[in-house]
Amino acid sequence: MESNILMESQQPANAAPKRPQFLTVLCILTFIGSGLAFIGAIWGYFSIKASATLMENMGTAEGDTYGMMSGMQETMMKAVENAVPNLIIGLVCSLLCLYGALQMWKLKRLGFFVYCIGEITPAIAGFFLGGGGLIGSAGAIVGLLIAIVWIVLYAVNLKHMH
Repeated sequence: MESNILMESQQPANAAPKRPQFLTVLCILTFIGSGLAFIGAIWGYFSIKASATLMENMGTAEGDTYGMMSGMQETMMKAVENAVPNLIIGLVCSLLCLYGALQMWKLKRLGFFVYCIGEITPAIAGFFLGGGGLIGSAGAIVGLLIAIVWIVLYAVNLKHMH
């Protein structure tokens, strides 16, 4: 038993540092999430045209005495107009998050900062390019809170990175 303890403590000096299991799980989840975000951005880009056509064809609804449909249509058209910039930002930021996670997988501290940029940028852009109104702002706030949680989870692992 003593020989096992001695052998475990005698690691070669040139051995690479071991990645913590928590960091491994975070990186794997980020690989999955970034891949899904990338696919979602591509899918969204191709569905914009259909959404724009739908908005144009809505016209004025019958029986809309208080102008509720026209106000909703205006908000939705703004969201469709801003969809391309939002999708491009989402696409680039998903790639930044993926690159950052790959670097953190290799225990490189630079990956954390790249990841932070990729997480925070879409949430901030959501305030400026969102659909406007309460729903757009609420989505940006929720996105920012989720981004902060993930950044804190990765920040806990900074001590293992060089």
